[in-house]
Amino acid sequence: MHRKLLLPPLLLTISLVCISGCIGRDTHFRSGTQVYREDIEWCNVWIPSVNKTDLPKVLMVGDSITKHYYKSVEKELQGKAYCANLTTSTCVADPLFIVQLQSVIEYYDFDVIHFNNGLHGFEYTEEEYRQGYKAALALIRDKLPEARIIIALSTPTKEGGGKECLIPRIQERNRIASELAKSINAPVNDLSTLMKGHPEYYTDDYHFCAEAIDIQAKQVTKLVRNKL
Repeated sequence: MHRKLLLPPLLLTISLVCISGCIGRDTHFRSGTQVYREDIEWCNVWIPSVNKTDLPKVLMVGDSITKHYYKSVEKELQGKAYCANLTTSTCVADPLFIVQLQSVIEYYDFDVIHFNNGLHGFEYTEEEYRQGYKAALALIRDKLPEARIIIALSTPTKEGGGKECLIPRIQERNRIASELAKSINAPVNDLSTLMKGHPEYYTDDYHFCAEAIDIQAKQVTKLVRNKL
């Protein structure tokens, strides 16, 4: 499945200013989407062992939650798979997300993609979220038709915290993600239930302590192993 690529390991911090001109060019995303921006936006790509083909390759797509458990998953899968990540603050409902995703899967092959998106872009409606999510899955199927996809449910915000009001919206997004997973026969990684009811796991409204990150990493690793 792997293409022969003569490139070094890749570390990119993508400037949104530089690629903003690409918004709307990809036909996988419907036109006319109202775009919302956060005060600080970021996108990181890390693709190690680019030229090696002796092991399966895994791409972990997500946000800062994914960024935190990525290193533990990579360590757990050492000798079994090469793990890359695309982590971003961009919501699937934002046309820019498709640009970011395509910039990776257009040029690199992956056997398994663990997909986690839902904690950014709450200005977008749930229907816009659904359409963006469907567009992302369609793009993966188009560019990497043999890749096995795992859909991760977003972790809840801290109960009793300042962002607790977002929990119903996260639950609705998780319901949408679960429906889309079923439509493509993809397994669901329920990180939401895993973290629910554990305010002691949180370091702020969104993020987790080392113990919780390790628990998440173990569950991610288990599902990815099942797909290798």
